[in-house]
Amino acid sequence: MRLNHLLRATALALVALAFLNCPRKQTGPRYTIFFTNDLQAHLLPDRDGRGGLARIAYLVKKAKAENPDTILVDAGDGSVGTAFGTETGGEAVFRVMNAAGYDGSIYGNHEFDLGADQARRYQEIAAFPILSCNIRDRDSKPFSLEYKIFKMRNLRLGITGIANPKTETLVDPAGIPGLNFLSSESEIRRIQSELSGRADTLVVLSHQGLKQDLSLAYHLAGIPLIIGGHSEIKLSRMVRANDTYIAQAGHFGWWLGRIDFSWNPETKSAENFQYQLIPVTDRIPEDAETKTAIERELAGLPAGLSRVIGQSRRRLSQDFLGNWIAELLKAEAKADLGIINSAGVRSEIPAGPVTALDIYEIMPFNDRVCAFEIDGAELLRIKSMRWFYFSAGPKISPGKIYRVASIDYLLKVKDYPAAKNPQIFDTLLRDKIIGQVEKDRGFKSPREFP
Repeated sequence: MRLNHLLRATALALVALAFLNCPRKQTGPRYTIFFTNDLQAHLLPDRDGRGGLARIAYLVKKAKAENPDTILVDAGDGSVGTAFGTETGGEAVFRVMNAAGYDGSIYGNHEFDLGADQARRYQEIAAFPILSCNIRDRDSKPFSLEYKIFKMRNLRLGITGIANPKTETLVDPAGIPGLNFLSSESEIRRIQSELSGRADTLVVLSHQGLKQDLSLAYHLAGIPLIIGGHSEIKLSRMVRANDTYIAQAGHFGWWLGRIDFSWNPETKSAENFQYQLIPVTDRIPEDAETKTAIERELAGLPAGLSRVIGQSRRRLSQDFLGNWIAELLKAEAKADLGIINSAGVRSEIPAGPVTALDIYEIMPFNDRVCAFEIDGAELLRIKSMRWFYFSAGPKISPGKIYRVASIDYLLKVKDYPAAKNPQIFDTLLRDKIIGQVEKDRGFKSPREFP
């Protein structure tokens, strides 16, 4: 009898323990944040069927219809990267984002490629706020809206944006006179203080890169989530730093990030996070409104961009294209050496027909060919760096002067501080690439340039 009582008591204890350890069913609302980053004006799917903003819009609008506590945000660098961005000054991207139903975005460094005035223009076009709490104008006033509070069921969700504090070194400084990009940590602390009592929690959209986001998370408390960009990393799982989750979804809209969570009003904390990185493929239907908006923008591009200008027998990597472009620069400027930065070569060329639109994806910027003279010692220093592509050239000797061809952007951001007698050509590098590919009906070996 005593043994039966003991067994019964043990069984009851095990049941109670199992109950305590079982995840409790969520009775409160769930909240969903969809996000993209570094779209870089890739509105259409690529040739491999990846991406497409109309597909992203379909998924998000379907989710919003099922749960109104759902938002779609972007972590910057949406405006430049294809002909849609280049030929409309980035404006087409924001018009299509309106159709897709974005609820907020932030400034990436590429939003300032065309200067501060154009960056402000995006605020007029976007039907959603472009947030930044760490940009000040020459009068020390905020450059844009600093945060937005989304009022959801049982939750006031604050979202703020952080622009890259190094933006002044990433774009032509002449285009952003008077703008000051401040430390992210101090400005988020200020926003936290300002939103105390007005928002229940604060999510940060950041365009400063994963390493900097990790540092931010380790130095700040009370930030449950950072949605990042700039480093263009595909995070299959969120990174956790202290009590902060960090997410990022690659680039070009090839993936759509989805984060679901709940709000605990007793502990006043976001919890039960679930994360998905959704591949955006041709299995996903297209949202009709967004597709129509993209087609409208495509029809407005200059005629002839879809024409086939050559063929490629194989996929051409960015490394091949970087060296090819360096050789082209050398030939165009009749220089001893051609140099292009690796970040200036933005895409690959797939096997098959090559169109002018493909060249825009390689070279979306309006960079001009330039030439200058430089001492061999400084040139050897530049050649030791890993973020440049170089043409073939002579053996470099310190003390000897060489003629170098490159792009005017690198002169403007002072990547060649020892350059002498700079000469900037009227030729846009992108137009020169298109002309050369069209002449050769493809990408011939760089060594064959005259």
